[in-house]
Amino acid sequence: MSARRTTARRTTRTATPAELAQPAEAGRRAPARRRARGMIAAGLAALALTATACGGGSDSASGTGASGAPAKAGGEMTMLAVQDSKSLDVFRTSYVAVTDEPRLAALYDPLFFIDPVTGKVVPHLAESLTTADNGATWTLKLRPGVTFSDGTPFDAAAVKLNYDTHAKPDVRSLHIAAAATITTEVVDPTTVRITGNTGPNPNFDRTVATELTYIEAPSAINKGIDEAGANPVGAGPFMLDSWTRGDKQVFVRNPNYWQKDKGLPKLDRLTIKNLPDIKQQYNSVKSGQADIFVSSNGGLLADAADELQVQRMAPLGGQMIQFNMNRAPFDDIRARKALALAFDPADIPRQLGNGDIPAKGYFAEASQFFDPGVVQPGQNAAEAQRLLNELANDGKKLEFTFLIPKNPASQAVADYMQSRLGTMQNVSMKIESLEINAYINKYAVQRDFTAMLFQQWIADPEPVFFNSFHSASRLNHTGWKNPQVDAALVTGRSSTDPATRKAAYTEVQKAMSADVPVWVYAESLAGPIHAKKVTGVHTYNTGTFFMDRIGFAS
Repeated sequence: MSARRTTARRTTRTATPAELAQPAEAGRRAPARRRARGMIAAGLAALALTATACGGGSDSASGTGASGAPAKAGGEMTMLAVQDSKSLDVFRTSYVAVTDEPRLAALYDPLFFIDPVTGKVVPHLAESLTTADNGATWTLKLRPGVTFSDGTPFDAAAVKLNYDTHAKPDVRSLHIAAAATITTEVVDPTTVRITGNTGPNPNFDRTVATELTYIEAPSAINKGIDEAGANPVGAGPFMLDSWTRGDKQVFVRNPNYWQKDKGLPKLDRLTIKNLPDIKQQYNSVKSGQADIFVSSNGGLLADAADELQVQRMAPLGGQMIQFNMNRAPFDDIRARKALALAFDPADIPRQLGNGDIPAKGYFAEASQFFDPGVVQPGQNAAEAQRLLNELANDGKKLEFTFLIPKNPASQAVADYMQSRLGTMQNVSMKIESLEINAYINKYAVQRDFTAMLFQQWIADPEPVFFNSFHSASRLNHTGWKNPQVDAALVTGRSSTDPATRKAAYTEVQKAMSADVPVWVYAESLAGPIHAKKVTGVHTYNTGTFFMDRIGFAS
């Protein structure tokens, strides 16, 4: 669990420096096997309206996922990213490692984070987050004396303003679901009291660590969200120095950084350059033109174990087809089942050579929540065809459009599915490929899709599993409404007992196999890939790494 329990209080403890700094070279445990390097589903990263912290597993050996000895002071590092930021405020930016979270780590530092090895919630900018009433109310304590990069105080009033701003519909925060269910109160300059509006949640610290962990300076927010996004002010190790739209962002050391007395950050300068093609990203790092990038491509992660350095992580969730159950044709269970039975998850990486791990369900086999007795039905082409014929006989021939983010990997998966369905009768699939922002707007804002390619990276079922599938959640894009699922999700949210939670989520998985709101074809993978000269890589959440301690080896 994310915290130790005392008599009547649950608290998130501060990790010791030794725990945070133990080195490990990750990703070299199994004999490396050369795999064809597919193109990453770059757009999948921006499915960040619901994707959150990962940490279901890691190849790192100890503490936060850590690689290498402490870095020397100084130097300039180049990181590669699949896309430019739309904004750099904490509200409209995705907290996902393969998109914007590394930028946020540089600018803001997290209040709390999820350790990818232990799965525990650990404080960073904050000192503690405690509850004495099983999650009805929480007390958040900040470190005293911290300031934002502009010298203004990092205090309880700043935290309250951020959480209140997330909750405003007109802001269109990607994290509104987390903030809209709480009320905050400033107790004193370093203390915030948080009250849940929907009942006790003893796992709320996970929501803070993944959805409410970055805090922007009121001095920036008060100028308007657009200004806060273009000229962000945080308390992290770096400040934004310049931004060439569509090309790169340059960050320089924050002279007011709260850990400057410890010699942090190590780097003088950080440049994040946009390079959508991750094969080119890999080759750039390999050739020395760049230093690090975060990938979710299984083939590249495997290759990096041989040729570079990597910290491969195995979060929950996965790559999946998500159905819109509120709209024909997938409001009919037969259509959803036919599609799920038509494909073999193992055949996708076999044909595409992308290094994916075939999924057996929403939870990876290595997860503590995986139940081998509850898995997705395997491929059954004959039954799929029978269902397609039955639909056609009822005047409901299965014709649909498959929404994907515009990138080579997504296109390859969609083409594969389209070709397999092309061998069957009474089914027709069209592909709609959109640039990532248009893709997100279409499925998340307009809810205008029938079926779509989707990916989630999560550390724990809380809060993403609840937000994605509870019938009352505004982030339930499938429209799945199942009272038994709602009850199980509430049980899982309301308990800190591992056995109780696993039993609750097993019930959700049973219903998921029966109702098929999604079909998961590949387990999630993520992790930073970097040159051997790079050290001090300490990962958290979705494979993001702390920007204060990364640098170059002596």
